[in-house]
Order: sequence, then structure tokens, then C-alpha cells
Amino acid sequence: MDTLKKRSEFLAVAKGGRLGRRAFVVQGLKRSSDEASRVGYTVTKKTGNSVVRSRIKRRLRAAIAELCHDDIPQNADFVLVARDTALTLPFQKLVADLKSGLSQVLDPETPRGRGKPRRGNRSSQPTPRRKQG
Repeated sequence: MDTLKKRSEFLAVAKGGRLGRRAFVVQGLKRSSDEASRVGYTVTKKTGNSVVRSRIKRRLRAAIAELCHDDIPQNADFVLVARDTALTLPFQKLVADLKSGLSQVLDPETPRGRGKPRRGNRSSQPTPRRKQG
């Protein structure tokens, strides 16, 4: 599986589907070209120092390598945004979460955001301010 390297590729995938798992958030986007699927890895500095971040990336790469060719949807790009539990989760559970997450993130039936709404996407009216005094 090829890797995403450019920031523009990561931003394009971020506009696609998103699905949370125990050890990571998987983002996916279908492509129209017939190239092999690609994956990108993101581990933020909030996760730990550089040694911890590198270990998490190595575990995620190993989990991707463990998957069969049939388990990875074709003509798609994926970004794995790691959480700190990616380091402590048993490897077989990490692979199982990855396998189910890659197939579900591209499914149009899966709702994109089931968690808390983002701050910038509030659709309700602002709360009225009370008078002082």
C-alpha cells in the first residue's frame, strides 16, 4: 500500500468520511483513478514525545501490512489519526479495528459525525444574553 506524503492529499482525505475507533480515527475518501489505495499516518504532539509517536506509527504500519489485499478497499485514500491507546491496545485488536474501520468509513450509510458537534458547525441560535443590573 502506498503512502500519502503531501499536505494537500491529507486535507483532501479529511473532507471525506470519518470513523472513530479505540486506537485511532480513520478518514477515507474514494478516488476516481484506478491506482492502488494509499494511506497516511498522523500522530500529534499531544500523544507523546518523538519516541512514542514513532512507535505508534510503526505499530499502525505493521497493522496495515498484516491486512490481506482483499481487506483494503480499492481506489481510496485513508488517513489514520492515532490516539495514545494505539500503543497499549493488543495488536490483534488493532488489526481487527483497522479491518472493520477501512470498510465502514467509505460506506455512505455510515453517518459521518456521530460524536459531539464541532464548535464551528453550530446550527442552533446563540443564547440570549441577560441584562446586568
